[in-house]
Amino acid sequence: MNIIEADNIFKNWNQWYWPCHFILHSIFLSKIPESFLPYPQDVLEEALNVVAKHYHDIGDLKASNNIQESIAFLCAYTKDEEALQSAHENFSNPVLVRLIHNYIKNYKKDWISWLGKQEK
Repeated sequence: MNIIEADNIFKNWNQWYWPCHFILHSIFLSKIPESFLPYPQDVLEEALNVVAKHYHDIGDLKASNNIQESIAFLCAYTKDEEALQSAHENFSNPVLVRLIHNYIKNYKKDWISWLGKQEK
């Protein structure tokens, strides 16, 4: 994969999908259905690695590190059936339902803050 292809995937991931990861995580916890990913996991990981290397090579170590750290979150994506079964079990537990609800409420505040920063 060349840098242009990788950068297109990265831009899509960074602008549109990456912020949604956290709301998906708040609902599915550590097992998010992989069908939510905008690209196959291996393609996305390759693109993020290519872009992280590019930023590293041009001396933007902060951007490179941030991208590399986001790759770790891909481990939360799993086969849809397994993720849905896990979500079913989570939503059957009243304690977890309350925790998930609080997490979503806090996420809403963070999301509004993030959107405000994007408009500037």
